Amino acid sequence: MIKIANGIYKMTFGTPEKFTPVSILKPDIRYTELNELSDNAAPFTESDIRFRKRTGAVTLELPLEPSEDLYGLGLMLKSFRQTGLKKKLRSNSDPTSDNGDTHAPVPFYVSTKGYGVLIDTARYLSFHCGNVKMRGSRQDRENYPSAGTELGHWWVKTGSGNMFVDIPAAEGIDVYLFCGDSLRDAVARYNLFSGGGAFLPVWGLGVLYRAYMPGDQKHVTGLAKELRDEGIPCDIFGLEPGWQTHAYSCTYAWNKDKFPDPDGMLKELKAMGYKVNLWEHAYVHPTSPIFEDMKDCSGDCYVWDGLVPDFSTEKARKVFSEHHAKLKRQGISGFKLDEADNSDFTANWGFPDFESFPSGMDGEQMHTVIGTLYQQVMLKPYDNDNERTFGQCRQSTALASSYPYVLYSDLYDHTDFVRGMASASCSGILWTPEVRFADSTEELIRRVEAAVVSPQTVLNCYQVPSPPWKQWDYNKNMRGEFLPDSDAVTDTVRKILCLRMALIPYLYTAYYRYYKEGIPAIRPMVMDYPEVPELRDTYDAYMMGDSILAAPVIFGHGDRKKLFLPEGVWYDFSTGERIEGGKYFEKQVPLDEIPMFVKEGSLLPLAEPLMYVPENAEFRITLRAYGDGVCSCTLIGDDGYSNDYKINGVDKITVTASGNSFTQTGSHPRYCIIGVERIGVKI
Repeated sequence: MIKIANGIYKMTFGTPEKFTPVSILKPDIRYTELNELSDNAAPFTESDIRFRKRTGAVTLELPLEPSEDLYGLGLMLKSFRQTGLKKKLRSNSDPTSDNGDTHAPVPFYVSTKGYGVLIDTARYLSFHCGNVKMRGSRQDRENYPSAGTELGHWWVKTGSGNMFVDIPAAEGIDVYLFCGDSLRDAVARYNLFSGGGAFLPVWGLGVLYRAYMPGDQKHVTGLAKELRDEGIPCDIFGLEPGWQTHAYSCTYAWNKDKFPDPDGMLKELKAMGYKVNLWEHAYVHPTSPIFEDMKDCSGDCYVWDGLVPDFSTEKARKVFSEHHAKLKRQGISGFKLDEADNSDFTANWGFPDFESFPSGMDGEQMHTVIGTLYQQVMLKPYDNDNERTFGQCRQSTALASSYPYVLYSDLYDHTDFVRGMASASCSGILWTPEVRFADSTEELIRRVEAAVVSPQTVLNCYQVPSPPWKQWDYNKNMRGEFLPDSDAVTDTVRKILCLRMALIPYLYTAYYRYYKEGIPAIRPMVMDYPEVPELRDTYDAYMMGDSILAAPVIFGHGDRKKLFLPEGVWYDFSTGERIEGGKYFEKQVPLDEIPMFVKEGSLLPLAEPLMYVPENAEFRITLRAYGDGVCSCTLIGDDGYSNDYKINGVDKITVTASGNSFTQTGSHPRYCIIGVERIGVKI
């Protein structure tokens, strides 16, 4: 067992493969921050792990205790707690069952005992999370009951055996242990090992609106102006496939028939305060200006007659990033990286597992890492110009926490969308429950609310020409028939989006902590309260930063929200009601309200909502103090746009409220504090 940093250990069994996430992605390990943490011992030794070879595969057996619960394994939309389940991690789009298919398979799990395990492979490996009891094992000798036998229910999630990891096509494997005092500590160390969390640009915490896909330049500029005229907050305006001359596969070249003057359009959008985001995918069309240069650094199969780049080769990375640097200099602030999640299991939307690549990787390995390599390549133009970006991606894997990309999907089930936020944060990835059209006003608004309390508020309206709050019915929207109460629905959506804008200073601080300490800004409550059994399966209520517990109403679950509040005193964000924790709480939730609860002693910096965040933005902040004691918070100040914080650090402004007055240490021109509002006490 080799010590990598405080609390991180590496073990090697057999002869590992050449191509693994660690060897391919080469994470920028944050040794300084890691070695400032406590030096926790490993929960078990190398001799406690059984390594077995069999035909065409290896199997690991790692210890599990009956009392521990397991989380992680990537973006899991159908389950949250993984104890007792089997998952075969495979990159695939739109999973319909809870078998391990996912946009982001991450061979990392974390335990309530305070440790995490990374299996360093790009193979489609299987995890048996305590659901197998072997003859002769400790569980057998000590007569542990098998899962579910006592109640006779097949669905009971209790582990009765050890963790078994089955890895095909391998002769050996590297295993990394991340050891802390708690589940949250283990996740934080894994994120710091991966390069730290993504510190998002301040404008990235606002709202993204994706425009109607067939829309032309006139439609785009008209819609952008409409959002501004109607006071709908929006920082990022996204264009879908129609901006290119060819999109399946891609040319990465402007369609001058639809967009005759892209430079003029981008200047017009910039003048209105928008950042612009472009859709694409990695498959290179024969008419693309980079097609010839990409031929000898791509795989041996086509997708939609396009090349599949081998982004692990230097030439593919250079050609692709240099071409996109031209778009970046033209005024593009980010990209949506679609279709890398491989749908060849259900259609022809990906490359086969038997594809071979110039690097030596096969299709199976490339399916696992292509999305993360793609993110690396697309970050290069921004890093070269010392600028931050924030985009969307369809596929990711291990070691991705430092990349400023949020995962998304075409899935529409609201429960899956919300559950994904809890599962993703256990694996170092971001996920957004994006909004499209809906089947009712209630569904639309509940979906917008969930997006507001997610890593990025994405309104993906590419299928309808008018905003869905004017008409959520697809066919009627296409005909230009608006809702009779469209003004009222618009008012409600505007109010909800303004809440997101008010939270930006608070969220910016939370994401800086994610970068610096590896603690996810949005995380399930089991991370903060692993000792509370009532929270082990809770995915629809989660922490935003250290002070806010967000619990969005999931459409189809009615308008009552029931949740277990941890010990202590909490306050209803909307009503100010004081609530004693340590028990279940239930409330009826109006349609325009997001259930949010704030810890007593918190000081929330709430900004007057801006329609967008300009470079010289000033947030006028009201401090909302909860309870009658002295409260404090931290604000993070930097330019919000560049990577200078990595060298020069940031300004930390400490604000303290006592009674109805406040003091602050430090300052930054972005923040102007105008007063204190007390919640829960009369002054």
